[in-house]
Amino acid sequence: MGDEEEEYKVKYLDAGEDEEELKWISRAGKALVTYANGCTYEGDFNTEKQKHGNGMYTWMEPDEESGEPKKVASYEGKYADGKKNGLGKMTFPNGDVYFGEWKDNKMDGEGTYTYSKTKDVYSGSWLAGIKSGTGCYEYGEDKSKLSGTWDKGAFASGEWILEGAGVYKGGFSGGKPLGPGSFSFVSGVTQTGEYATKTPAEGEEEEEEEGKTGDPTWKGVSVFSTVA
Repeated sequence: MGDEEEEYKVKYLDAGEDEEELKWISRAGKALVTYANGCTYEGDFNTEKQKHGNGMYTWMEPDEESGEPKKVASYEGKYADGKKNGLGKMTFPNGDVYFGEWKDNKMDGEGTYTYSKTKDVYSGSWLAGIKSGTGCYEYGEDKSKLSGTWDKGAFASGEWILEGAGVYKGGFSGGKPLGPGSFSFVSGVTQTGEYATKTPAEGEEEEEEEGKTGDPTWKGVSVFSTVA
């Protein structure tokens, strides 16, 4: 989300009461900036007149019914050279919340993202705003988890932890289990096998859309032996 506006009012908070309100950033220091659209920034500026240090930016927009300004999003945390850099908390317009590390206005480093609608939570590594590296995604609906390695926003390998049922270990593709793996159930039983996509039978037409092969299905090796 952009946080720069051409027109604004500036009130320095580290000055005497007699200092007049300005229409530009005149020096380094702590100030309250109010933009023409109602958005505000309260925090530190450097000698280059950029946001630098601790600050809070609040996005505002007119209420559809009353027309009065209402808060729609906010960021509170560290800035460097005019951009979000360091530790900070972002509350998005849809209610999602991210708390963690930033680099050049993007989620980068370690952080936790909570999805407002589903109550899902991802906690782990980010790279340029995308899940990347080690992390754990917990689903709000059933508390199942994907814990392991993420690549370009998708779960690549690790454990699929099923609350109260067991744990699946194996590879993933596009966020779905695929290839050899094993289920370890709470009963103590372990089943090996593989997740595979359906291969069209002879005479059946393949999916026309590239990559659209359906959900993989589990084919497990029997864990019971037949006694004669």
